[in-house]
Amino acid sequence: MPDANTRKNRLPRLLLRVLIGLLFIILIWVAGSYWLLNSQWLPARISQFEGIDIRWEQGASRHPGRWEVEGLYLAREDEALPISIEAERATLSLSLLALLRGELHIEALDAKGIRRLTVGDIALEADGQLKVAETTLSRDTLAIPNVSLAITNGRLVRLSDQATLVSAFNLNAEATLKTITPVNTRSGELTPNLLAALSAQLQLEAQADAWDVFMPYLDALPWLTLEGRGALTGTLELIAGKLQAGSDVTLNAPLLRLAVDEQRLRAPTDTPNWLIADDPPPRHTATGQGQVRLAVESDQLHFSTQLNDVTLADTHPYAENADLHLASQIPNQRLDQLALPTTATVALKGDITRLNMLDRFLALDNEASGTESPVSPVNNEGNIHLSGHGQIQAHASIRDSRPHDAKLTIQAPELAADTLGFIAHGSGSLNAQLTPQEIIEATLSFADATLHHQERLLLDEADINIVATSPIDPQKVREEASATLRWQSARLPNINVLQTYLGALLPDPAPLQLLSGQAASHGRLDITAEQLSGEVNVAGERLTTRWQSEEQVGTLTSDMQLFLPIRQAAMDGSTLNISGTRLNWQVADADQPGERLASLLVLTDGRFQRRGNAPSGQFSLEGSVQQLGFLNAFLPDAHGLTIAGEGQLFAQGAFRDNRLLAPTRLRVNADQLEVSFLDYLATGRGELTAQLDSAEQAQLSLGIPRFALRRQDDNSPHLEGRHFALTTQTEHFSDVLESPQPEHFTTRIALPITEVPDFTRYNRYLPENAGIRLLDGQASLESEWLLEGLNAQGEITLRAFGAELALLDQRLRGDLHLYLALTEGDLETRRFTANDSFLHLENVSRQSDNGSADAGWWVTLSMLDAQLVWEDPIRLASQLRLEMRDTGLLARLFLARARDSDWLGRLLNVHDIEGTAQLAISGEQISLSDLTLTGGPLLLLSDVTLAERSANGALYARLGVLGLGVELNDSEPTLRVIQPRRWFDRWREANRSQGFNN
Repeated sequence: MPDANTRKNRLPRLLLRVLIGLLFIILIWVAGSYWLLNSQWLPARISQFEGIDIRWEQGASRHPGRWEVEGLYLAREDEALPISIEAERATLSLSLLALLRGELHIEALDAKGIRRLTVGDIALEADGQLKVAETTLSRDTLAIPNVSLAITNGRLVRLSDQATLVSAFNLNAEATLKTITPVNTRSGELTPNLLAALSAQLQLEAQADAWDVFMPYLDALPWLTLEGRGALTGTLELIAGKLQAGSDVTLNAPLLRLAVDEQRLRAPTDTPNWLIADDPPPRHTATGQGQVRLAVESDQLHFSTQLNDVTLADTHPYAENADLHLASQIPNQRLDQLALPTTATVALKGDITRLNMLDRFLALDNEASGTESPVSPVNNEGNIHLSGHGQIQAHASIRDSRPHDAKLTIQAPELAADTLGFIAHGSGSLNAQLTPQEIIEATLSFADATLHHQERLLLDEADINIVATSPIDPQKVREEASATLRWQSARLPNINVLQTYLGALLPDPAPLQLLSGQAASHGRLDITAEQLSGEVNVAGERLTTRWQSEEQVGTLTSDMQLFLPIRQAAMDGSTLNISGTRLNWQVADADQPGERLASLLVLTDGRFQRRGNAPSGQFSLEGSVQQLGFLNAFLPDAHGLTIAGEGQLFAQGAFRDNRLLAPTRLRVNADQLEVSFLDYLATGRGELTAQLDSAEQAQLSLGIPRFALRRQDDNSPHLEGRHFALTTQTEHFSDVLESPQPEHFTTRIALPITEVPDFTRYNRYLPENAGIRLLDGQASLESEWLLEGLNAQGEITLRAFGAELALLDQRLRGDLHLYLALTEGDLETRRFTANDSFLHLENVSRQSDNGSADAGWWVTLSMLDAQLVWEDPIRLASQLRLEMRDTGLLARLFLARARDSDWLGRLLNVHDIEGTAQLAISGEQISLSDLTLTGGPLLLLSDVTLAERSANGALYARLGVLGLGVELNDSEPTLRVIQPRRWFDRWREANRSQGFNN
């Protein structure tokens, strides 16, 4: 029984001892673990493991191997793949056996309040929770079978520069990393299969910068940069290091900026001219609301950028309200095996506000000199310069930082294109394409457009099409670039604009000048860097042309059709062949307006050359000409010489250095010839020749055996005459070509026999209301003129027999002989010296109701120191010498009493009268001042003015001892018998003083 009792007593004691032992062990564990966790001995020992650093601020252990610590820092120290975690608190379970082996094996880690999580150069700072299990961290072995991460309000930092890549970061992730040796012990580099051991699922939300997130992926597209900040969302699934279908990362940014560096968008062998210019080409930027997306679709990794409400700019904005899409894709591979994208596509649609930004892309000739061809209406510049606005659609693909193919379409309500010297403007479209063969093809189409060249309006209301083709290689542009310009249904608003091109091709003065008028046109020009060819068709009604430089002389209004074949025109202006040119024009017959007079000129040979600024060439013309006005180019304008008419024309010659070469001949057999000179026009059938006999001698001669003559502005019946001859010549032909000054010309005109059927036509030369009028009679005229530059001299002889004229209310009849010797004439002012001229009236009788009286009276007026201005009416100032038969007729002309009283008439009739006077004829009056007549016992002094159909003035007559004064007021005489001489002197002084003051 004692043994049984003893055994019964031992069991409780044994249990007590065991319990006490366990309590002691627990106390020892609690005290030991507290010391281990808070004395830093344990983390210091673990940190001695190679590649491991672990520490915490304080901790506690409630279970063996399970520790709760605060301020945890755990790191895998390795230059190739450093990993670390900092947490406010964590529950940590470590394998003690692994620790004894010198390894850190985390059986479980539940970290809360993550301060920082780093992998490589990237650090995540956030609030969140990290859980890992069965994780091995050592320098040689890395295994994380299960890791989960849930963070909020975090940020992603690049440690190398402390740049914040992502902010407001929310992330839920689960990952598995199979056991792997992460670093090659020999090379120190990451094991290539590291990513193959990684699988993960992530869901993230953040505020991120597009540059930081996506530019590493776009490193192989050096021409592209992406900037902007926005909301980043994503779902990623990674298996064995490869992104799976459905993986998607999207950045939505309220303001996204995409930039294309044009200078880097070229292959290294490209050497466009802007690469060596002072200023490189600008970067193109697109700014707007947008989205950037990286996603896996159809086993492809797609990158895309979509921008809405975009503004595009280089140095200045050029598009707005646009949608822009940029995309690139590569085969989906394991992340470490991805080949960065080298291709991309760009699509654009929107409103383009500044089309000139396209100029550099449409450059056809990078070696353009910009010099203007004097022959061809283009220059050597082969580029296309655009302006205007419209809607744009564009698509381009880029390979290896080089445009591969591209298409551009622009619809523009307002479009202007400047190419090869032409500027087309209107509504239209642009279609351009870059082919894979590196050829640029651009087509510009205009409707209701204008076409300018050198600020000259060539075409209006035209349908214009410009097609330009050029290789993109600048070394081939000069040889292979070409353009075709077509126009149809076009209106040429003013044919005068074509004169510049004719003037550049033909000698000066040009044989044809286009003045004004509208025409319809269609044609085609094929242009290369070396030459131009094609044809131009122009047809118009009421076109005004001439063959002279002054606009108002020798003009011709006609309907015209011009066919201009450009068989060959060198772009440098050196050669031009327009043989076969045909010019048709029709004018209305002045006598039969319903009929059209047709003329035709054919340039059977028209070959022209240019060396420097001087043209040369050969020409041969023939045809029927209804208007000979083209010859006015050889006539001096200052002499008023022009020619018109119709006939058969033959011309042949050549020119060089802007000069016609001798011999150059022109002959016209004119059925109807009109020759104007000074103020007159002679017409009739005649012959005309023009010739260049030597380098300096040129002459034009014409003759009209029977002619009609009239003033150009006079509708009176024509004068008729015989043997009209005109010759104009120059001894300074080269000076005439340089500047056709009048002093280089000498013109001789002869009208030897001219009949004047109506003498009254000369009333136009007299003041209308002076009281002297020609009433009736016939006359003959002889005239010769010599015009030397602006100097003129001539003789005019006018004879009239039985002429009738009126002097105030009296009528006279007699014979008239007028001789004008005109010298020192100035054709600009029409002022002549008329010394030695005279007017002789004889067989004069006064007509009255009782028949003729005072028959046989005569008077001669000789002009001394005379100045004549040839106007309508003429102006004449002259000192006169007078001789007359007697004074009786004058007394009866001005004194009614002398007509009524025979004794008074006989008293005032004194014979053999001589005297002097000052004559002035102006446009309104005729005045005789300082008139002094003497003869026998008579002395007569007078000042008389004829104006407004009456005579006003005064006279003093002394006959022997008898003196008499007469005052004329509106032709009514008042006798002054008391001291008549004193009265006359006072009257003269008062009136001259009054006239002077006025």
